[in-house]
Amino acid sequence: MLIKFKIHYLFFLMISWCGFTLADEDINTSTATGGDQIVVSPMSAMLDVSDTVSVNVFILDEDGNPIEGRKVQIIPQDSQIVYTNINKSVSDQSGYISFYLLGKQQGNSAVTVTDGVVSSQIDVAIRNLIHYILPYFSGDMQLSIINPTEDLNYVKVQFYENSERYLEPVVVRLGAKEMKTLNLSEELDTVLKDGWAEVNSTGLIFGGVWTNKGYLSLKKIEK
Repeated sequence: MLIKFKIHYLFFLMISWCGFTLADEDINTSTATGGDQIVVSPMSAMLDVSDTVSVNVFILDEDGNPIEGRKVQIIPQDSQIVYTNINKSVSDQSGYISFYLLGKQQGNSAVTVTDGVVSSQIDVAIRNLIHYILPYFSGDMQLSIINPTEDLNYVKVQFYENSERYLEPVVVRLGAKEMKTLNLSEELDTVLKDGWAEVNSTGLIFGGVWTNKGYLSLKKIEK
C-alpha cells in the first residue's frame, strides 16, 4: 500500500509540477506491470480527423522513483494515427517524455509506448466530428448534453475566454440515449470568464447552457 501511495503521489506531483490540468476523463493512466513502469496519460483519447492530442509519459522504477535517460519507442498500431512533435525520446530527470498524436483517418486505433521491456497502450478513436458553437458563457453555468442515438457518442467541449489563459477541453463519452449535465466551473476547476465554446461530437447532439438569461442552444458550424 505504501509503494502504491508513493507512486500515485509522485505522479500527482509531477503532473502538477509540469503544469498540466487534466479533465476528469483524462486522469486515468495505464501502467505496465513488472519492475520498472511506463505511465501514460491519457490512456484513451478521441480525436477529430487531423486533430491532435498531447500525451504525457513518465518512466518510474518499482518504488515510484523517476528514471532519467530511459529511451522509449512510440509505435502506432496502423497508419490511421501518427505521433508528432515529440520533445525527445529519452526521459528527463523527472522521468518525463511528451508527444502529440495526430488522427489521419476515421477508425479505432492504438499506440504503444515501450522501452523494449515494459509498455503501455493508448487507445484512440478517430472520428469525423460535427462542430457546434456555443455563442456565450460566463461564470458558474451548466452545460446539458444529450445523445439522441443508440451509438456511443464522443463529445469534446473546448472553451475560449476573452482573456489570455488557456482552458483544457472537457471530453465526455455518452452511451445510447444518455444525457449528462456538466457544471462548467467544476469540470474546469475554475470560474469561467466571458467567452465562447466550440463543441465537437461524433453525432448530432442537443444541449446548451442554463444561465440567468435562460437556455442557450448550440449552433451547428458548417465546415
